[in-house]
Amino acid sequence: MSWLLGAGLGFLRGGPLGALVGGTVQHMMTKKVRKLIRRGLPGVVDESAFVTCIIVVMTKLAMVKGYMTPKEVETIYRFFVKNLNYSENDLDSINQVIRETCRINPDLNPVIQKYKSSAQSRYRSLLLVLSYQIALIEDSLTQEVQDGINELAGLLDLSYEQHDQIRQKYSLDVLVTPYTVLGIASSATDDEVKKAYWRLASQYHPDKVAHLGGDQVEEAHLRFLEIQEAYQELEKKRSL
Repeated sequence: MSWLLGAGLGFLRGGPLGALVGGTVQHMMTKKVRKLIRRGLPGVVDESAFVTCIIVVMTKLAMVKGYMTPKEVETIYRFFVKNLNYSENDLDSINQVIRETCRINPDLNPVIQKYKSSAQSRYRSLLLVLSYQIALIEDSLTQEVQDGINELAGLLDLSYEQHDQIRQKYSLDVLVTPYTVLGIASSATDDEVKKAYWRLASQYHPDKVAHLGGDQVEEAHLRFLEIQEAYQELEKKRSL
């Protein structure tokens, strides 16, 4: 026996996500799957929306390059089969969500807000881990994909340090952030941010390095621009 849940894909059309979608797509979710989610991921209050959001996010990241590979689809399947005991029949509902996501390309922000409300703001790191699993298939972690993951981490309210902990699991370089550019922690006070900026800006200011000549001047200038950009980003974020 199965439950026919319009909410599974229903929130993709108009309402909560503001996506304009036509037709009617239903999302099948068995009682067994609902029970497994509640048991394995306690605290989820809207299983259908929670599951749908995971598929949407993974699909959107895979589609950054313009298409989706069979290996990427298989990665999505594997998560649900391995962690939620999805059967072969249940995979069809995943395909429905993938197809609908590719068709309408919903905005990420409302998807994440729905995810957080469905999970009561739990399991934020889970979504980032799954995103990296998709992005690292066939060395497809381009800068454009990384920018998408960075946006996702911000919407999930994950700190740079939490993001880096996930990256370390995949042996990735330390995340370049405005804070790492300025050589400070994200917990730094506003005064510490300003002091770090003025110290570095003074050190790499064109007037201070003009005597070096050649490549050193060019490198210092690029570093100065990077410092300026980092501080400007923090100015907006912190209202410095």
